[in-house]
Amino acid sequence: MTIEDLKIGHNDTISWSDRLKYLGVHFKSGRTLLVDNETVILKFYAAANAIYSHVKFASEVTVLFLTETFCLPLLSYACEALNYSKQQLTQLNVCWNRAYRKAFSMNEWK
Repeated sequence: MTIEDLKIGHNDTISWSDRLKYLGVHFKSGRTLLVDNETVILKFYAAANAIYSHVKFASEVTVLFLTETFCLPLLSYACEALNYSKQQLTQLNVCWNRAYRKAFSMNEWK
């Protein structure tokens, strides 16, 4: 079943979408409204990689400070107001753990 676009006036139309961005948070539609973590994770890794590409000779504490200052807020933005599933929380936790390991030059198995 296809729903036609919403028409406003004679020439303006609004098309239906399965995603919504509101106050910087992306939502997916479905049987229930879900929070979309994909863009948050992509932005986090982009910011973390930008930091790591410029701190080759910096100390571990400096790298961690920069990561906590510029990357962690991307993961935790609006988390108190959103209802994340366990799987989504695990995904966010994996991102932070990887950044932490990278700051201290640790492998995943350590």
